[in-house]
Amino acid sequence: MVFVQECLPRQVELFYQTEEKRAEKFLAHNLSSIGQKHNPQKQVFTSKHFRLFYKNEKGPGIEISISKKFYKLAVERNKIRRKIKEIFRTESLFDLYDGVVVFSVFKPFGELSYKEASNKIKSAVKSFSSDLKKQ
Repeated sequence: MVFVQECLPRQVELFYQTEEKRAEKFLAHNLSSIGQKHNPQKQVFTSKHFRLFYKNEKGPGIEISISKKFYKLAVERNKIRRKIKEIFRTESLFDLYDGVVVFSVFKPFGELSYKEASNKIKSAVKSFSSDLKKQ
């Protein structure tokens, strides 16, 4: 009985501290993002291999997002990143738009050959860049 009484306050105290830390972390995150300007992303293309978003920022650029959920090894993720960057560079796709393209990769993308990936990316970027020019 004495043992239970001694341990009980300590457990309750630990519980409250962790809950407090979670609340502080949540509030700190929200407060830090309040003053920031952020450009909304607009989804412009989607397929079973990848999804493209467009952010209206200065200069052409690309951001590549590859989830650890789909590709566990960093070697695989880096290989896919290099493939995508090389396709954008060799096909001169940066000239087709002004802003930043966010490139989100799904699992089936890894099964594509370089030529297939190049064709799919090229057609996707050309389709959304023509839509952007119409607006």
